[in-house]
Amino acid sequence: MNDAFSPSPGRFRLRYLAALGFFFLALNLAVRLVLQLAFPDMLPFSAFVFAGAGMGGINDLAALVFVILLPATLILTPTDAFLKGRAGRVYATSILFVYTFIFVFTAFAEYFFWDEFNSRFNFIAVDYLVYTTELLRNMLESYPMTPLMLAVFCIAAGFARVLWKWIRQEKLSPCKAPRSSSRFALLGGLYVAAILVFMLFTPLSGSQGRYWNEYAKNGVYQIFSAYLNNQLDYRAFYKTMNKREAYALVQSEMSDAGHAFTPGEEENLVRLAGTSSPETRPNVIVVIMESMGSQWLGEYTPNLSRLAQNGLSFSNMAATGTRTVRGIEAVMLSIPPTPGNSIVRRPDNGKLFNLGSEFRAKGYDLKFIYGGIGFFDNMNPFFEGNGYTIVDKLGFSRKNKTFSTAWGQCDEDLYAESLTRADESYASGKAFHQVLLTTSNHRPFNYPEGKVAIAPGTSRKGAVSYSDYAIGNFMREAESKPWFENTVFLFVGDHPSSIAGKTELPADGYGILCIMYGPRFFQPEQVTALCSQIDVAPTLLASLGWEYKSSFFGTNARELPADKGRAWISTYQLLGFRTNDQLVTLSPDGQARIASLKESEERGEKESQLVAKAVAFYQCAYDLFTEKKLKEVSVAGEETLTKHNTAALAVPHSPSGETDTQQ
Repeated sequence: MNDAFSPSPGRFRLRYLAALGFFFLALNLAVRLVLQLAFPDMLPFSAFVFAGAGMGGINDLAALVFVILLPATLILTPTDAFLKGRAGRVYATSILFVYTFIFVFTAFAEYFFWDEFNSRFNFIAVDYLVYTTELLRNMLESYPMTPLMLAVFCIAAGFARVLWKWIRQEKLSPCKAPRSSSRFALLGGLYVAAILVFMLFTPLSGSQGRYWNEYAKNGVYQIFSAYLNNQLDYRAFYKTMNKREAYALVQSEMSDAGHAFTPGEEENLVRLAGTSSPETRPNVIVVIMESMGSQWLGEYTPNLSRLAQNGLSFSNMAATGTRTVRGIEAVMLSIPPTPGNSIVRRPDNGKLFNLGSEFRAKGYDLKFIYGGIGFFDNMNPFFEGNGYTIVDKLGFSRKNKTFSTAWGQCDEDLYAESLTRADESYASGKAFHQVLLTTSNHRPFNYPEGKVAIAPGTSRKGAVSYSDYAIGNFMREAESKPWFENTVFLFVGDHPSSIAGKTELPADGYGILCIMYGPRFFQPEQVTALCSQIDVAPTLLASLGWEYKSSFFGTNARELPADKGRAWISTYQLLGFRTNDQLVTLSPDGQARIASLKESEERGEKESQLVAKAVAFYQCAYDLFTEKKLKEVSVAGEETLTKHNTAALAVPHSPSGETDTQQ
């Protein structure tokens, strides 16, 4: 025959999509059978096999509706004349092979993923996709990739050939060719309806434990769900401890509480944070600086160095993560990083207790000012949902737009807009609190010509120099303002520049710059104790002399003894808790590993105590967010907190049998 296909193009299209759908469903069933055979201790054969397989089939069908969308679009678009020619045959067979290869590769990947994490795909898989370089390196080191990929290719090619033969054999097809375009319209309408239904679909699960629930899931569906939800279930994958004991341990570490925790509420951190300093109410401008690690304070930052010498500086502060949204989360919410993505990018992250809560309660004018467009990384919804007025690039005054890159307006423009908005707040008679986010110290390091000696677009050194230059101009302009004398400036890095993309936890690699400056409010002082980005908000509020209801995890870093420092550091997967001489790393295989950071064999704390602290902080942070207990105190409940509640909250150990265990 001269035509590419024996069946008519209409019948071919239906049979083509039916073949892909059948193969996808059959392959997922095969994956479940292989998992049961390979991991009988976790997935023993029993009556639950049929229930799990049944639920899994429904979950697979939901995934298929979305998986088949692109090939359906590709194969329904070409005209009949095109599909009947040789070019149409190449086109159709190529699509068939690509999707068959993807399905087979995913099946192999699911086996190895379960072998390592005892789970179907989740946010760890998303993490691997984000860190492609590390993923490839890890795969090459861990598995015989050449024979594996060759096997995947051959298996996919074999199945594609079988499917292609089935598609072209008219006698094997029960399908009838549609007689009119209305039939195709009907089928298309039913397909769109299925998409709408499954958009609201929640994967089915049973009650036989985590392994059986994972068994019933569809891996492809889960990886997209994990990307959208941006989180990983701490309790399912990390080491845990008894819940009440965890809260008791975290509460005992809160040096700002004076033991005034919420009466009768063991499972939260709401407390009366007090200070001995007299209360002041200055304007406060917080500048979160892109990639400003502590290593940059010096040669390339004369203006920041001057501010550090004349204000309160932190020589040993660690960022919580490797991305800007982690820095925003730590500074604004004072919470250790929870597995997966930052809370800034997660659903239901509004009305949380945050740095701006007390400013808003005292009548301040709150603004988040960003030179880029704030839909990026969900920043505008996060700040707006937590009480700030948004001023991003789209809202900048025309006079404050002089130079921009793909990331947004340059730092000089950002500071100019800050001054404009500060003048407006002052003129209206309101104290103001601003949070600024810079962009110039970001690849490709472009900034206005002629500002610093290093040419734009050549190196981070030049970008750091320009960032410092812009701060110098900003401070000189601010000093001429009538509101300057009553203003505190806080400069803090979002994360260092040298650790982004790494999958391990270099204990000394998370250092960031942090300076609080205001001649009326801070005398020259340097905090040398190891402290964390989550200490920024409570340290600032304590320095202002504010007494407030707090649910922050951080504390006043100025009160940390030099030998009692601690910090929380992370990647997407690994959660670290470090002291001066030790680092605990919690991984999603439920393990806790301890490394010594000094050559001395002496340990500052017993390993079991250190692990317990690490687990307690991360577990409580996860629980409080998922249980929606991080909401503002006024939203969560106005429990009476007074200084008369001085009895330490003694949380008893749970009775025998009442424990939280790692599955």
